[in-house]
Amino acid sequence: MVRQFEIRGSLRAKRLRLALLSACGMLAWSHAALAQDAPDVNGEDDIVVTGSALSGTKTDTPLTQVPQSVSVITSEDFQDRAAVNLQDVIRYSAGATSELNGVDTRGDFLAVRGTGAEQYLDGLNRMPGFIYGGRLEIFTVERAELLRGPSSTLYGGGGAGGILNSISKRPQENFGGEIGITYGTDDYKQAQLDVTGPIVDGVSARLVGLYRDADLQQPGQKNDRITVMPAVTLRPGPDTEVTFIGLYQRDKLGSQTYLPTSKTVDGSGATRISDDFYLGEPDFNHTRSSHYALSLLVTHRFNDNLTFNSRNRTFEQDTDYQEVFGYTGFGGAYADAGRTIANRAWYLNRAQYTGLNSDNNLVLSFGTGPLEHQILAGFDYTEFREDKEEGFGAAPGLNLYAPVYGVPFATGVGWTTDTKNSQTGFYFQDQIRAWDRVSLVFGARHDNVKSNVNNVQLESNKAWTFRGGIIADLVKGVSPYFNYSESFLPVFGSNFFGVAYVPRSGRQYEAGIKFQPSSRMLFTVAAYDIKEQNVLIADPNELQNFIQGGSTRSRGVEAEAKLKLPADFDVTASYSYTRAEYLVVDGRLRGDRRENLPEHQASVWTSKRFDLGGDLSVKVGAGVRYQSDKVSFDQLYRVDPVTLADAMLELSYGKWSLSVNGANIFDEKVYTNCSYSAGAINEGYCYLGKDRTVLASLRRRF
Repeated sequence: MVRQFEIRGSLRAKRLRLALLSACGMLAWSHAALAQDAPDVNGEDDIVVTGSALSGTKTDTPLTQVPQSVSVITSEDFQDRAAVNLQDVIRYSAGATSELNGVDTRGDFLAVRGTGAEQYLDGLNRMPGFIYGGRLEIFTVERAELLRGPSSTLYGGGGAGGILNSISKRPQENFGGEIGITYGTDDYKQAQLDVTGPIVDGVSARLVGLYRDADLQQPGQKNDRITVMPAVTLRPGPDTEVTFIGLYQRDKLGSQTYLPTSKTVDGSGATRISDDFYLGEPDFNHTRSSHYALSLLVTHRFNDNLTFNSRNRTFEQDTDYQEVFGYTGFGGAYADAGRTIANRAWYLNRAQYTGLNSDNNLVLSFGTGPLEHQILAGFDYTEFREDKEEGFGAAPGLNLYAPVYGVPFATGVGWTTDTKNSQTGFYFQDQIRAWDRVSLVFGARHDNVKSNVNNVQLESNKAWTFRGGIIADLVKGVSPYFNYSESFLPVFGSNFFGVAYVPRSGRQYEAGIKFQPSSRMLFTVAAYDIKEQNVLIADPNELQNFIQGGSTRSRGVEAEAKLKLPADFDVTASYSYTRAEYLVVDGRLRGDRRENLPEHQASVWTSKRFDLGGDLSVKVGAGVRYQSDKVSFDQLYRVDPVTLADAMLELSYGKWSLSVNGANIFDEKVYTNCSYSAGAINEGYCYLGKDRTVLASLRRRF
């Protein structure tokens, strides 16, 4: 009989959950009714929530004409909701799960529709392989576009769940910007600058910069960053635009620590240790990285019907990562019968990552009777190389109740891995608009992937992927759609033991409805069925490793609403049901739930601005987000549901603003991923989620 362990939820969380689910139901009913008659503010009909997202089709197509589920999250949303990292920005998006590994400094871990989501920047894969410490600074981002479902016909490197494409801040032809300072929890101190405008006729520039001096939520672990992003746009003529974007980012971080399950969430009384307990070595654990990148974005219109687009980026990152962590592989979790001294291991990774991306296409527009075509044809190339030195071994044990840090131990490089991977793809897409009521999308792509590991050329992987979809305006504002799409995702790099990964592949069926009662409102509902092979899974026996193999299935329903209501009242609401399960994986039973993924999620965020007269105004906002229970990899441990609340307050006077933004304002203790073994080891570890974040910012806009 399998023993079930559960984390006990608080009464307050249960009450918040009931309030949230009730609010979602009321919003879906009351605002749908209101939308029929609500006039636009000042009689205007500005497109504010139903604009276009280039990610969906690589063409400038309205969201209501794309037969796929797409969400747009703005930089204003980032700030209002106290987002700090990329994984924070999707907290209120349907079908998306963030903080899969809590506050892990190794990267941003997020999932869409039950599987890991790929990160893109300006339409190019910014992480072709897993990069230790390769985190995007969200202050450099104008908006993020969450594209759900397979998108390989356009991107090649898009997984079955979807991609999150961030759009960099770019030079503007009018002068503007901001300068500001921020102070908050975890001794968070930050100064930022964003200024843009024309230099001479046909040339504009932008400079985005940031300096951060802060700690992680576990005492003594740094969270420092310097980011500089200069950009220049040249417009030699009305039909040509060339943009150069440079990026330098240096991070000096501590590292995430994992805490024993039986001593924290499943512990009580004298055996329980503090959630702030540090199981690593303060003077050893760190993540240090330097990232350099240069992007070239080109658009040229030959005429009204033919446009050329080119996106290119080269980057290099040097990473120095090392960590001591709790480990069960050296005879168990503890070194003593009293279970007071935790066994630990050390791991180090000295790596240089280099990458090159290029995506080039032509868009041809023409009409044939009642049909309007947009033909997209292009090719892209991705090259990713990692040169790693790694080491691993036993570290001194640590007394959980009387810790003594700094005991010397020997470390060193144990093995090296040099991998070089490339992907070449050719793609074609036809968008057809019929009678200005029906939109069809058809696409096909061919990929060729090559990998070399330690000078050994591996067998090439080639694949065709296809896509087809239709969306129709049945009546004004109501557009049902259906699509079929496939994914082919090269997994560049190698695992902890130097074995190269193979590509993931999948397919999806999706059906939904987009309801647009006015240009200031958009409601979407979608249902989907996804199958994927060769997925990556966190290794339950080796925290630094990801294992691959087998197949999974994900089925679900999503609902999302974005509204700009009269009197500056904004609402974002979402609900998701995701059943993600294993089909065939070593050691798993068919139908087992995928670990660390909730089946139910719901959220509501509302904000309103009040005009106090003159140049003075105040904006208030609040949100609630809920996740249902999650299971561990071995299905033995169950993490209870959690409900978190966020809030913000901003006072503006002219071009000045003072804001206080908070996430998890009730400071609920969150463990995002837990395991427990009832065998000889009789222990597991939990990833700690983000605690309360409060940021106070003073900004001056130009």
